[in-house]
Amino acid sequence: MKQTNQIDDLIITVLKNSKDAFVSGQTLSNRIGITRAAVWKHIEGLRSEGYIIVSTPSRGYKLIETPDRLSAVGIKQGIKTRVIGKEIVVFDEVNSTNDIAMEKGAQGEKEGLVVIADSQLHGKGRLGRTWISPKGVNLYVSILLRPEFPPLQASVLTMMASVSVATAISKTTGLDARIKWPNDILIDQKKVSGILTEMNAEEERIHYVVIGVGINVNMKKEDFPGDLRMPATSLMESLGRRVDRTELLYTLLESMDSNYEGLKMKGIVSMVQEWRRLCSTLHKRVRISLPGEVITGVAEDITQEGGLVVRIGEGLTKKVYAGDVTLLE
Repeated sequence: MKQTNQIDDLIITVLKNSKDAFVSGQTLSNRIGITRAAVWKHIEGLRSEGYIIVSTPSRGYKLIETPDRLSAVGIKQGIKTRVIGKEIVVFDEVNSTNDIAMEKGAQGEKEGLVVIADSQLHGKGRLGRTWISPKGVNLYVSILLRPEFPPLQASVLTMMASVSVATAISKTTGLDARIKWPNDILIDQKKVSGILTEMNAEEERIHYVVIGVGINVNMKKEDFPGDLRMPATSLMESLGRRVDRTELLYTLLESMDSNYEGLKMKGIVSMVQEWRRLCSTLHKRVRISLPGEVITGVAEDITQEGGLVVRIGEGLTKKVYAGDVTLLE
């Protein structure tokens, strides 16, 4: 597990902020608090990672091109949020960002922590499934929250996350992102994102919640496994061009922060209404696989606890809180 180097992030930030001008080694040394020899060493390391940095003895360094690399310092400077993103950690590779965020929650970390990885060895999906997490192409993000409402209402956080992800994708790409109950984000009925919410709580009190988000951003069609549960896509495949991961991340964190503040101020009802507006499952015939049974009916509504109300016969409905949904039309 390797955390992205903060000094590298600071150097890149200074060079980016120079507006295409050269920055002297002495200026970088003074700004960052390291020796000029250390500046040179970090510049060489950045070049080996794909950064194109030109230099001249009399003028210093100039950043020409950057690889698609996520930077904690750059992300902090690029977002405007109240809670989410005040603390950000970025790793090259981890087992699972949710695992790290849950550990941080147990250690007392304040809410708003964002854990990001460029790749995951054991990405986690719903119901114990694996989330395919290749390096350098997607977003794998986990957010630590400490909401002040009872555990029975925790599912509204998954709704909030679903709304935030769909909104961020649509704002960034112009694609029509829709929610499939309970936590998938679809484009043209293909899965592009999933959300996993984990919680530590007592009977009447939430200690902390971690919301994990995986978004297929620049993954190629041929890189998807052939045995996926449902058809999958990426933003690049749907849009026909690469998507800037950092720009999408900015929009996601700002959307999540705004919706979290709105949830605390306006309550659950407004969030449920927004979820209904973006949902592709409601008013459709569905088949739902539950433990020990399969039901078929029309998805009519969503409860404030996140349950799906399914009409399974004349005057007969069933509330479902977990299961795999297949749209039949």
